[in-house]
Amino acid sequence: MTALIILGSLLFSASMNWIILPHDLYSGGFLGIAQLLRMLLLHFFPAIQQIGDLAGILYFLLNIPLLLISWFRFGHFFFAKTALCIVCYSAFLALIPIPAEGLFDETIAACVIGGLVCGVGAGMTLTAGCSGGGEEILGLLCVQKKPDFSVGRIAMILNVFVYGIGLLLFEQDVVVYSIIFGCTTYLTLDRMHLQNVMVTMLIITKSEAMEQLVFRYAGRGVTKWTGVGAYSNEPSDLLLTVVSKKEALHLRKILREEDPNSFIIMDEDVSVAGNFQKRL
Repeated sequence: MTALIILGSLLFSASMNWIILPHDLYSGGFLGIAQLLRMLLLHFFPAIQQIGDLAGILYFLLNIPLLLISWFRFGHFFFAKTALCIVCYSAFLALIPIPAEGLFDETIAACVIGGLVCGVGAGMTLTAGCSGGGEEILGLLCVQKKPDFSVGRIAMILNVFVYGIGLLLFEQDVVVYSIIFGCTTYLTLDRMHLQNVMVTMLIITKSEAMEQLVFRYAGRGVTKWTGVGAYSNEPSDLLLTVVSKKEALHLRKILREEDPNSFIIMDEDVSVAGNFQKRL
């Protein structure tokens, strides 16, 4: 898990510094705010450029209040993993040198490839069960207060703010390419983040109390009814539940071990309304 956090944050930071920043583009969210602050500081105090890339340092400072809140709201284990992730992001962003020329000459190629690699890197840290800080922690805090809110909505509001300021400071082309990069990153991140993909599982089994495995290993509710096989005319239990893709992959293995003859239907990326808990 620790290796996944370090590798994911390294991949994200390397892509940002080697592919995106040489084209003078910037990110959204809290990292985008840190990059905008860095540009303003370098404008007024050029000498501080000798310290290194300030974006990583500023990103860490912006996350300190949210880390303190997460200690009390989300538990010490979540805090420890998230703190490690933020420290890795901040350190790699500050230490990885930014070359004068990026890996790609074409800006649009840098936006797409850089967005894909950044999305994969950020997705690896989320797969490890932690948060990269910033808008993710802020979104979770808002969801606790207002369940109909979402992390994505918080990210969207912050991005409108960040890119709106960018329109005032930079040329339109820079903002447009930065938005393309941000959209590519978030789309890739959504596909990498298995907890963000909802899966319907229909389990047909003759084994008793299979729903207890769903309760125990996924902590999800189950709808149960009895059906009859049209060919065998034998009764079977039909169990219907909705889980995240990460939970589904783990649960399917356990269910098949309990009943190798079970029949499991999985339908990905479904829309769920009602009392369903989204988990990081």
